Amino acid sequence: MAKTSITIKLAGDSGDGIQLSGHRLAMIQALFGHDVVTFADYPAEIRAPKGTLYGVSAYQIQMGAGAVFTPGDALDILVALSPAAYEVWLHKLKDGGILLIDEDQFTSAQRDQLGIDAASFQAAHQRYRMIKLPMRTVLERLFKEQNLKKKIILQSKNFFALGVLCWLLEKDIAGTMAWIHSNAKLSPLFKRINAQALTEGYTASLVRELIPFHVTVAGRGADAQQRYRFISGTSALALGFIAAARLCQRTLFYASYPITPASPLLHDLAAYHEPDIATFQAEDEMAAIGAAIGAAYGGQLGVVGTSGPGMSLMSEFIGLAVMAELPLVVVDVQRAGPSTGMPTKTSQGDLNLALAGRNDSAPVVVLAAHSPSDGFAKAHLAVKVALERNCVVVVLADAYLAGSHEIWPIPEPGELAPIVMPSLPPPDNFEPYRPHPQHLSVPWVPCGTKGYAHTRGGLEKTPAGDISYDGTNHEAMILRRHHKVLYVADLLPPLITGGDPEAPHVIVSWGSTLGAIRQFVMAHRLACQPHQRLAYIHLESLWPLQARLKELVMGHDVVMVLENNLGQATAHLRALLPDVTFVPVLKNDGKPWSGQDLTDRISPLLASAHTTGVS
Repeated sequence: MAKTSITIKLAGDSGDGIQLSGHRLAMIQALFGHDVVTFADYPAEIRAPKGTLYGVSAYQIQMGAGAVFTPGDALDILVALSPAAYEVWLHKLKDGGILLIDEDQFTSAQRDQLGIDAASFQAAHQRYRMIKLPMRTVLERLFKEQNLKKKIILQSKNFFALGVLCWLLEKDIAGTMAWIHSNAKLSPLFKRINAQALTEGYTASLVRELIPFHVTVAGRGADAQQRYRFISGTSALALGFIAAARLCQRTLFYASYPITPASPLLHDLAAYHEPDIATFQAEDEMAAIGAAIGAAYGGQLGVVGTSGPGMSLMSEFIGLAVMAELPLVVVDVQRAGPSTGMPTKTSQGDLNLALAGRNDSAPVVVLAAHSPSDGFAKAHLAVKVALERNCVVVVLADAYLAGSHEIWPIPEPGELAPIVMPSLPPPDNFEPYRPHPQHLSVPWVPCGTKGYAHTRGGLEKTPAGDISYDGTNHEAMILRRHHKVLYVADLLPPLITGGDPEAPHVIVSWGSTLGAIRQFVMAHRLACQPHQRLAYIHLESLWPLQARLKELVMGHDVVMVLENNLGQATAHLRALLPDVTFVPVLKNDGKPWSGQDLTDRISPLLASAHTTGVS
């Protein structure tokens, strides 16, 4: 009988090719009709020392026939290519789950080095379905006649493991074989040895019966009329910006200084060799945002990307764009901080920085993507808001979303909301800071537009564009810029809601927590008592807030706020809605929320609310 869903983790030392083989396995599952969500987890070091616990690289995949919202929690299959990977991740494997190890790596000396005693290793035989594969031995025998160095041979181990998994999961390797031979990044040598290793892993499992059973996962039965793409968070952002730029017929100018985990967005956009897509790798973050502001001043779509510390360095320039009133989109792929922190680990710790990390009052719109593919929608929305209302928009993603992949139904061009920029007033009646009567934005007039000579800059201006130090004018301008951002609410989508609308308890969330909440609420609904029913409300905009939030939360007795920091959104909501009691549900460990995390933190709150008579 086929399983409806399954969770797999590949793990090994840094340099074992875990991310590549994991991504290929996820791609195979997607092509064979499964819904898939992934999570790439890797060390901060470029090449962490082998055999160390902190140097373990991992890639997790959940696949299934129905909707999959997260990369999964407890593991059905763990592939541990090193003792360190075994030690770090074994606790996540379900009882009776499949444990696949590289037997040649599990010498007594290596186990002793990590404190894996013989008794506990033997106990794993009883608790799990352990499959020992002598990978090094098999590969050295396979390439014996080719006079290759052992280091070269072992670099194909990940494709051997991939071949084994393809056999185990009943997936053909022909597509991956074609991908290997067509991959321009691989040398002819590595094309040959990876293809041979993949074939050997598959055929050895079949002919030599290394694995005498299969694991079958039902497909999702995708709509034959719908086109799908297996997409990462950064790729979705890139495509969203490209689509938006072409809708408004502007050149996309993307600037960035390389920083983990935002750099892949620069890589993705730089790969498009199109005349209307320009990318600029700057010498530092200040130069990057300065160039993007310059592009906006010249009439292009200015976008800048960064993460954590880079966002801090850009604060003054964001204030300049607010004051000059130029359209700008800032992408912040959040990571665990402060300072350098944990560069490859995820966080939602930059919310305060996005909301108010500038001197005096410099309001910006703050949007947050909720899934990898939602990066496309948020990029499009950010451009629409920035250009139609001539303001700065910050898009918050995070390391988890940026590196994760999922199945994305590709929208038709006609489904995208148009981007319609306000027409300019007549030249003889032009005042650069004279606001629109309804939404208070000022015209975006690119430099050099005939008949519209004016100045922009960081000094306060009068509506006519003259520099002003008058306090009354300054206060009026401060208030106008504040309300201009508030009026953006009419461009925002409705709140995402789910669960039981009559439930006594509601979870308010933002960003990448949505998938975990959806999965948790679905599972919770099947097992909970009436007094433990749950609803959820998900924010796609942190400033301004979307319509009806207060109305919706007031209908529940207990309002929890879930986030991956120490309570930044909780404090934000408490300040805006003082009549509502918000209960924080927090973690800040550099990992995305899992179902077990939610159970551990929410269940006690539900029990406490019931015993104290709150619900």
